[in-house]
Amino acid sequence: MKVSLSSTSMQSLDAAKAISDLNPNAADLLITSILTSMVADLGVITPTSGGLLTFFDSDVNSAQTVDAYFVAPKKFGGDDVSQNKIAIAYGGYVETCTGVNTFAIPGIYKLMEYIYQKKASLPLEVLFEYPVSIAKDGFKLNETSKEYLGYTLDSLFSINDEALKTFKVLKEDGLDNGIIKLEKLADTYAHMSNNGFEDFNSGDIAKELTKTINEGGGHATFDDFNSYELIHDSIFEHKFNNIKIYGHKGPSIGGLMVLKYLNALTSSTDNLEETLLNVYLERKQNFEIFENRSSLVKQEIEKLSSSPSTIQISTSDTDNNHYSITFSSGYGSGVICKRTGMFFNNSLGEIELNPQGFLGNTYNERLISNMSPLIVSNKESIYALGSPGADRISTALAQVINNYINNNDWASAISKPRFHVNQDKSVRAEPESIEENINVTFTNPNDMYFGGVCVTGINDDVVAYGDKRRGDISWTN
Repeated sequence: MKVSLSSTSMQSLDAAKAISDLNPNAADLLITSILTSMVADLGVITPTSGGLLTFFDSDVNSAQTVDAYFVAPKKFGGDDVSQNKIAIAYGGYVETCTGVNTFAIPGIYKLMEYIYQKKASLPLEVLFEYPVSIAKDGFKLNETSKEYLGYTLDSLFSINDEALKTFKVLKEDGLDNGIIKLEKLADTYAHMSNNGFEDFNSGDIAKELTKTINEGGGHATFDDFNSYELIHDSIFEHKFNNIKIYGHKGPSIGGLMVLKYLNALTSSTDNLEETLLNVYLERKQNFEIFENRSSLVKQEIEKLSSSPSTIQISTSDTDNNHYSITFSSGYGSGVICKRTGMFFNNSLGEIELNPQGFLGNTYNERLISNMSPLIVSNKESIYALGSPGADRISTALAQVINNYINNNDWASAISKPRFHVNQDKSVRAEPESIEENINVTFTNPNDMYFGGVCVTGINDDVVAYGDKRRGDISWTN
């Protein structure tokens, strides 16, 4: 079987190659790549991630979705209700909250269990082998992790004794030379490879994680872990020009915003920047809410159909299975569970995605996400695509899809310069993407600010296209 992979995680390429002689399928590549990224993309992602998956299943000849995003604890009953806010210069300037009281329940292991049981072909211990080995033997930081930790090592990851021990080697040897070993995480993943993914939510791993959360005054309980549920097939199908687009119709807002940006980009407006600004403001004012969000997003997508810090991995195979997953951990809580070696997410503490305020009335709610993994098809082909990049995810995907419709070439559609209109009317743009004016700040070409669109698929053969903005990582066997 032929397979392909495109990713923003450099080590996922090595993980794919490590099983390439075992005749893996796209589901095998997806699982081992996710696990490897949660080890090796240190700081950017953690082993307590939430994500969204859109995939095409050849057995039923249709696209499907799985929502494994973060859920808030059922109640905020821990001792720590303080907003431990810090500022970091990553991506310009951002404020975020730290500590285990920012931890939300992730569904990434439930998602992998679902795909493993449904579609994987290789034994679980084989899929864990590469991520376990690099966690145990050590690895050097990739460029994205080095950039992130350059901003956060002395602030975010200095608040916890276990984090200080873990990152001691980077303090001594430097970000370029330090070899990171995550031996406790290696043991935890080895345990999971023998006991199954469900151990994270309902077994010994869940118990150890909740002990650390409780000791730190956090709010997530074993019951929160144990009762987590995936959302299946909350999917939209949208015909746009000569293609069909499939994605999440809620509670994630990312798919809706891709469609709105596509409409804006192809409109006959005299002021494109103002039109795009209005899309951005509509999202902030109308959809970044908790109450009844799923229903609102669904209604908006239906209207459109009747008129015109994240990781992305896409995989495909010649059996016509295609997977697009985007997953995130927030900015990280700065805390490591000393018993499992797992870094904690801080999704309750992402200020810009929490309109209710810190520890607001979000009990047991799906948190807000801009992520938008997609399946795109036409008469000849099927593709899996997505991008990291916070609020630039929707604009990056919309611009690339629009470029592809115009030139039928994913490589040039991805490489074409991009721009993004912000809430304050400022515009960041790569050279030659937009005309110069007083609001525009031009970046370098292929700036990582504009995401990293990853595409795999099948037409005459399996294909993969990476994005120079996030490592240009693509591979076929």
